[in-house]
Amino acid sequence: MSITYDGYFRFDILCGDISNLDEDIELVAVLNHKGRAIETKAREEGIDKSLTLQKREMFFMQSVLQTSMNRDHDDEFGKVKSSILERERFTTLSFEFSNYVILVVSRPSLDPIQLKNSIVEKINGIKKIGLAQ
Repeated sequence: MSITYDGYFRFDILCGDISNLDEDIELVAVLNHKGRAIETKAREEGIDKSLTLQKREMFFMQSVLQTSMNRDHDDEFGKVKSSILERERFTTLSFEFSNYVILVVSRPSLDPIQLKNSIVEKINGIKKIGLAQ
């Protein structure tokens, strides 16, 4: 089933739902194919505040580029369902959603697999109901 999302899709609801899963989620962003943020939800004193505008744009573009590069091996390994990158201070999770990338940054205190599963549930729930205005 192919789902097309346009300007009427409520990404703000999706970002809020994911952000509300746990207070250790620092940032949720929906990125377009160029790495531009369509919607973001960030904690006031979180990672997003410590990034300069240029660093933030580079971070978003890098996430989209990595997702795009992962598609190069879809024929051999199948499509990527999600990606988890664990760093010392933060864990980054990314998910493809139609033509967008959902990027989630959390503190490392959260179990990344459990968090991934909770986010996938939210994404699948959104896909089922559509959340169009």
